[in-house]
Amino acid sequence: MDAAQAGAPVDDALRRIPPGVRDTLSWLAHVLDATVPLRTAEDHDEFARRQLGGDTAGIIAVRERLGPFTAPLVARVLAEDMRAHPPADLAGLESDESPRWDRLQLDDTVETVPTSLVAAFAPGTLSATPLVVAIDARWADKELIVHARTADIEAAEQYLQDVVARARGPRNYFKGRCLHIRARRSGFDVVPVAVPDETRDGVIVPAAVWADVDLNVAGLFRRRELLERLGLGTNRGLLLHGPPGTGKSALCRVLAAELAGDITVVFCDARSISDAIEAVYEELTRLSPALVVLEDLDLVVGRRRFGNDIGLHGFLAALDGAMSRHQGVVTVATTNEPRVLDDAAVRAARFDRTVELPLPDGAQRRAILRRYLGPLAAAVEVDAIADGTDGASGADLRELVRRSVLADGDAVTTATLRRFAGDGTWAPATGAGLYV
Repeated sequence: MDAAQAGAPVDDALRRIPPGVRDTLSWLAHVLDATVPLRTAEDHDEFARRQLGGDTAGIIAVRERLGPFTAPLVARVLAEDMRAHPPADLAGLESDESPRWDRLQLDDTVETVPTSLVAAFAPGTLSATPLVVAIDARWADKELIVHARTADIEAAEQYLQDVVARARGPRNYFKGRCLHIRARRSGFDVVPVAVPDETRDGVIVPAAVWADVDLNVAGLFRRRELLERLGLGTNRGLLLHGPPGTGKSALCRVLAAELAGDITVVFCDARSISDAIEAVYEELTRLSPALVVLEDLDLVVGRRRFGNDIGLHGFLAALDGAMSRHQGVVTVATTNEPRVLDDAAVRAARFDRTVELPLPDGAQRRAILRRYLGPLAAAVEVDAIADGTDGASGADLRELVRRSVLADGDAVTTATLRRFAGDGTWAPATGAGLYV
């Protein structure tokens, strides 16, 4: 038996344990028996060369950059292929790493998908030729890589295209879903979330607000094909503005509840995508028709208060380009303070319509109080409390009722509500220069 034959069983066993332990045991085996070859650390390129049996010149790699929406879907397709065709060998992307996996929440189920690994597939599995597939979905620059022998470049390109097409095709899990963009230290993740369980009955705003929203959001989706035929464009921007607590976010959640299924709905705060607006809108075009809910716009563009005009103009320029170029995507943005926006920020190319959500009037305050008091309203002089809370927002009234319930339980009285309304403790103070 030669040295290579002697070392083969050991080397095969070492590949199945974590890299740090594996390298230590490899050194120990080599020290105890010099006929056992020392297994050197390797990155995914070296792994591919070893698996495909060629030198650097004889191996090619084809690559596909993966956007934040596409990466988890590609990982899901690759996981399916790995279950159907177990790899001949598996390793981490770098010499000191193990294969990494993550969990993808899909409705009531959780799937395990690869986020950082390289896998070798024998001929007759993914392709008639051997392929080595690597995925790196850890950082902002996500990537799928397929290695093959130079003569098999067409097979590598075909598999790469097939994986991406399946991820973005009819089985695209994100299409028609309600999604949340979650910021990370490097880039962001796209996470499926439950459709909000909210209705219009719970959002007490002027009827004119709903009329504007219906015309500019649901109306565009309903007339999308006609708008396309007439060349009028199927992108639109709607800016909701008003004091904190007037129902902007709640209105957006109701929109999501009404539209999800036929429409892809994406919630994100403006800061989380401020450096990747174009990438978000480009991918959303593939998920269209889509609604983007861009919350707290003033927290980004409000940087002007601190002299950071570069951040303001850079964000608005990117938003302008993304909203103008990508069709089938409606953007609803919210802001507590529209005065921090330049006039250019609300011109037609960015926001076609601005809608104000004012503080509730007397009739609306009565309706809001009755909603939050529920069955307790029968024992309370609701009209008197509503008349005494002029200038309160819906969120303020909710806090007023909440404090009264904490004090009196299910025996809330008019006197308790008046006491809390009078001392103003239900209305939290807003710090100077902050919008919450």
